[in-house]
Amino acid sequence: MPEPKLNGFYCERCGSLIDGEEPGYPRLCEDCEKENRPRKKQGKKAQRREQ
Repeated sequence: MPEPKLNGFYCERCGSLIDGEEPGYPRLCEDCEKENRPRKKQGKKAQRREQ
């Protein structure tokens, strides 16, 4: 992995420039973070409505 990705300058998944800072550790851009977050489960009421 290239050093700028390891230092957090670029997103470790897609390679886009994050914010111009190098925190010293790999990180994800906002778009990749959104894709990485688990989706909320539906409540019981919402499941009943679908049936």
